[in-house]
Amino acid sequence: MGLREKKARKVREAIYEAMLTLAERDGYEAATLEQVAERAEVAISTVYRYFANKDAILLDPIERGVGALAAQFRARPEDEDVVVSLGRTVHAALDVGPEHMTRTRRLRAQLDRAPGPRARLWDVVQRERVLLEDAIAERSGRDQLWNAAAAHLTLMIIAMAYDHDRDSLDATPPADHADRIMTMLHGTGAPLPARR
Repeated sequence: MGLREKKARKVREAIYEAMLTLAERDGYEAATLEQVAERAEVAISTVYRYFANKDAILLDPIERGVGALAAQFRARPEDEDVVVSLGRTVHAALDVGPEHMTRTRRLRAQLDRAPGPRARLWDVVQRERVLLEDAIAERSGRDQLWNAAAAHLTLMIIAMAYDHDRDSLDATPPADHADRIMTMLHGTGAPLPARR
């Protein structure tokens, strides 16, 4: 990464941290871009150079991560079973350090309270799913329905692991909780809907 890219990343991070801190202190709706600029110690024009609006700032870490699951899946050995590769992709995506989890919890708390960015999050998740589905299709040899179901289930497991982290007093790390979900889904008596 060059000097310009490092500087841009540092500025984006300062703007994001300022937005998140203001949202935590005053509420997302009350925070203004002018306040964000002031707290980040940048000009308002700099904020607009990087972000179109408050929603874009709040969703920035998620936006920058779009495609990561597909990339992790593609990095798995090509001769590995697709289902195993997906399981290891899920575990790797959730096996993050405490600092990352703290940042994720802070962001999730704001998304739970801010309907605008939460609604836009669906578009981001949709793009992530399509990219993962394409990566699965490259290796699976299965039909489109199978690939779509695999991508949807993968994202569902990740979402359930993050929900458990947010909603439970159980201190199980998200990666370990995802492993428990996958084990349950592959066991007998899994709660998968069936039409008999």
